[in-house]
Amino acid sequence: MHFADSRNIQIHASKPISSKRARSILAREKDWIREQMHLLQEGGWKGGTFPVVGYEVPYTVITNTRRKHPCLIIKKNERIEIETPGPMTRRACETLLNQNRDWISNIFQKNDRSGSFNTGTVRIDGEEIPYYNVFNRRRKRVAIAIRDDLGIELRSPTPLSGETAKAAIVEHEDWIRRARRKKAALAEERPPRQYHDGEIIPFQGHLLTIRHYESFDGIRATMTKDELHIGLPPGTIPEQSANAIRSAIMDCYYHAILPHAEEIARCTAEAIGVSPPAVRFGYQKRRFGSCTPKNGIIINLRIALAPPELLEYTIVHEVCHLVEKNHQKPFWDLVGSVMPEYAAVHRQLQKEGMQYIF
Repeated sequence: MHFADSRNIQIHASKPISSKRARSILAREKDWIREQMHLLQEGGWKGGTFPVVGYEVPYTVITNTRRKHPCLIIKKNERIEIETPGPMTRRACETLLNQNRDWISNIFQKNDRSGSFNTGTVRIDGEEIPYYNVFNRRRKRVAIAIRDDLGIELRSPTPLSGETAKAAIVEHEDWIRRARRKKAALAEERPPRQYHDGEIIPFQGHLLTIRHYESFDGIRATMTKDELHIGLPPGTIPEQSANAIRSAIMDCYYHAILPHAEEIARCTAEAIGVSPPAVRFGYQKRRFGSCTPKNGIIINLRIALAPPELLEYTIVHEVCHLVEKNHQKPFWDLVGSVMPEYAAVHRQLQKEGMQYIF
């Protein structure tokens, strides 16, 4: 049942119903109807705040008639948007947010830049370090990782109590010290790209020199044998347009690498006796490849920066997962049947993989 307009109500049923049955439904839902009529007159609930890890996050409600169901969107400016096909009550908004509380908390903790959404802090060698508990019900055990901001990330199948989280950190304190030192050193060695004229950027391990030229067709990137040409509209300052330049470069790399990736996937699929998978590219911080539920594969576009054997290994790895879903011996035997030297390339990817960034 919904409002077709401010005066008419539509009742959807699997088969025709009598007028008596319709009146009964309307009588039962009269409070809801009254509330919806008020909302239609006022334009619906506009938004409020929602507590995320003890921090009040603003949310807004936006009408999008193309949607069939309400949808939550986490914005980069630490706000939540609820896109809905029609007006929603405050109670309906709060119910939707509460039903997705765990997911919302995970997203805010994973992408925390302000330091507002950490789960807590621990003191190591006199330094107060924030830690984050990101949980995924498909996980089987607790794992610890060091974030780019040198905070500690605890990944667990269910939320951890403060006592359990701190106990896990204390248990792995020596490893955390070493990992944070290594991460800090890598960050110093690898400053963010500025995309200046003359800057060097790799493609498939081959070094390209960035060359700027004046463009009247927006920011764009094209590749030659030894150079990456970036077209910039007059007056563009690279430092202020870094995100747009990065997007143009990634689009250029995607179109350059896709045919090669599809050929590797096709040859691998033929070698192990499966249908060639659809190949897509994404951009993840950690994973270099994954499989989709429909037997496709997703490859991290960052691998386009790396030497070609790393791309080949990543695709072979994921295509073999279409047959062997885990990392037991039969899986590695299958990988080895396609790429005998995989072990050395696997170690190289683990050692060097994090340095490949746009």
